[in-house]
Amino acid sequence: MKKFLLIIFSFYFSNSISQETTLVLNKIDQNKFNIDGVISEDEINKAKILEIIYEAEPGLNTTPSQETTGYITYSDKYLYVALKAKRERVIAPLTTRDNSALFRGDFAGITIDSYGDARNNILLISNPSGSQTDGIRLPGTSFGGGLNINLNINFDFQSSGSITDEGYEIEFLIPLSELPFPNGKNQSWKFELFTGYIDDENQGVEVRAASSKSSRDASCQLCLIDHTIVMNDIVIDKKLDFLPYISSNISGSRDKYYDRINYETPELNYGIGVNMELNKNLSIEATLNPDFSQVESDATKIDINSPTAINYPERRPFFNRGIDALDYQLDVFYSRSINNPSFASKIINQGRNSRLYVLSAFDEETPYLVPTQFESFSGVGGKSFSNVIRYQNFLDSKTRIGLLASNRYYEGDAYGNLYGLDALVNFSDVWKFEFELFLNNNKEPVANWIDSDKKYGERSVQLDGETINGNAVYATIRRDTEIWRSFIEYTQLSDGFRSDLGFITTNNQKKYTLWHSFNQYPNKDFIKRYRVSLRQDFEYSYSHDISRSNFQGYLGFLTVLNTDVLYNYEYNFVKSHLEFQFRDFINHWLRVETQPADFINFNIFYKWGKDIAYRLETPMLGMVNDIRFSSEISINDNFRIRPNINYSSIKKLDSNEYYFKGYIARLDIRYQFTNSLDLRLISEYNDFSEQFFFQPLISWRPNPDTIFYLGGNQNYIDQFTDYNSPHYRVNKTQLFLKFQYLFK
Repeated sequence: MKKFLLIIFSFYFSNSISQETTLVLNKIDQNKFNIDGVISEDEINKAKILEIIYEAEPGLNTTPSQETTGYITYSDKYLYVALKAKRERVIAPLTTRDNSALFRGDFAGITIDSYGDARNNILLISNPSGSQTDGIRLPGTSFGGGLNINLNINFDFQSSGSITDEGYEIEFLIPLSELPFPNGKNQSWKFELFTGYIDDENQGVEVRAASSKSSRDASCQLCLIDHTIVMNDIVIDKKLDFLPYISSNISGSRDKYYDRINYETPELNYGIGVNMELNKNLSIEATLNPDFSQVESDATKIDINSPTAINYPERRPFFNRGIDALDYQLDVFYSRSINNPSFASKIINQGRNSRLYVLSAFDEETPYLVPTQFESFSGVGGKSFSNVIRYQNFLDSKTRIGLLASNRYYEGDAYGNLYGLDALVNFSDVWKFEFELFLNNNKEPVANWIDSDKKYGERSVQLDGETINGNAVYATIRRDTEIWRSFIEYTQLSDGFRSDLGFITTNNQKKYTLWHSFNQYPNKDFIKRYRVSLRQDFEYSYSHDISRSNFQGYLGFLTVLNTDVLYNYEYNFVKSHLEFQFRDFINHWLRVETQPADFINFNIFYKWGKDIAYRLETPMLGMVNDIRFSSEISINDNFRIRPNINYSSIKKLDSNEYYFKGYIARLDIRYQFTNSLDLRLISEYNDFSEQFFFQPLISWRPNPDTIFYLGGNQNYIDQFTDYNSPHYRVNKTQLFLKFQYLFK
């Protein structure tokens, strides 16, 4: 996934040295738009032309080997973008929305910064088959210089493509009502076109090119789009969307091998959502009996040796809309902490220089998470009422400040309050400073939601009505240039810090991180780019006892067959867990991502060396072996198979016995009939629990919100209470359907 984001969006290292270019678009009648994948003369007769003439990856501002031309115009209510690409061959798999297979061939897309202040970049992407993906790029970069992309945010736009004798054509028709932008009939938006393709003239390397020059010397990449489109006298449609749904499921189970499956009474659920814009800046969204169910199962994560709770990505549309306002380095907001809401509402107000986000929800089954220095403890309890208020002020494109207040009230006079202040300042072309400060005040419920008699300090893990106060600080200063990337980061979490609406799994720590990276881009036949990075971490408790000190070295490079290699060496001077401390041990990991041919790619991660077996009565050091393998095989443009397997073990140092050993294997088979209709078969075997899971699912999704699902979940075991079966047999089963339709 890291390579996926880095390579796909590497062309976003936009120009900090080029001149601003303004394109005043010509308006045409929207009846001339016919989104059939064929660009007509009527559609582009008065369009502004924008050439994609700068390669950003692997070259830097070199001329792409393949030509791509964009045409831009608009009507009262739509933005129209067309691209003509000259290609010697075209790879265009048919995929579901947001499927990464789209990026393993030809695609083209648009970047829009409608406020011009770099609060985010809206990404709209399609391939010549009309398959789509979209998302929002947010400020900030990862350790290795990767990008901060939220691909779960959806916009409803049309796209269609066709393969021609010279290459391909793609048309985009984007309703202006779908995009956030300031009030007013006259609009000026930052704008960029980009494309990706496999370059057979350069060993089949993945090329990313854009309409703007690139620069690797910039701390604020979102600030650097250098084209502006101007649309005058548009018609602002105020959204009024209704989203009713109906869903039903029937579940059955058996405890004994010879029992028949006992089916429960079928459940019927229904509800409605309303999204209304009072003006273009202010929207109100509410759901009555909302259906936030996630139909496709999450891939199970191995947590047998994790001392803290693990989280999963948010895929529920209600929470993903506007979630970019709550992008924090510290996980003080985690939308899946609102587990089973009976009612939720949201207000989003975006002005030219500010943004306000307000969320409220009644939760019927509330998760509760207690962090300590080394472990976290979780459970699910009763009803609660939650509020989140987030405000940001954008002083300019490089400076912003924000405030946060969140609270959750539980039955029985319990609560959790959190208040925060944050800032982001890009104070030169290459220097950036980020800061977050939070204070919390909590009173635990008196409840049996967490079953543990452990203590941390003078407090107990059990929920016994204790009052807890805490604070957290995050600060970093970063310098990004083409050759050198460096930062210093400080994180402080007091022993009473927690966020009931977040995902804080540890506290009682003061952590210092130093990072320095050397980057080169030779773009030669064997080596396209490489980097060498050094990292040092120091972690202390609030009583100034060292809990961890380690040094890490990284070597990464991109080589032939689109092979991205990253190796990590880690020397642990000190690593603690509970009252146990381990010194002077080494581990390594290696990640290889490659696409040796058009129809196949795979990803291998391997960790070896020494590490701690946490979940023992007395934690011990052992020999670790973690292996993760995943692949995607395209049988044809419609049919794909995705196997993956995760293996994890820790062996005793003085024998061949294992503290634990096991694997999880998953197979995802998909057939795509059209862009909106697909059949998927998901199966998974968990060696740790000795259970097999199978989920057939057919789905129809003509737009991001209109969906129809029909499927089932089957769970198999071989050990029943009365008999150990020689084969696996269903012990739990579920059939379900859901229909949700968007009325505009």
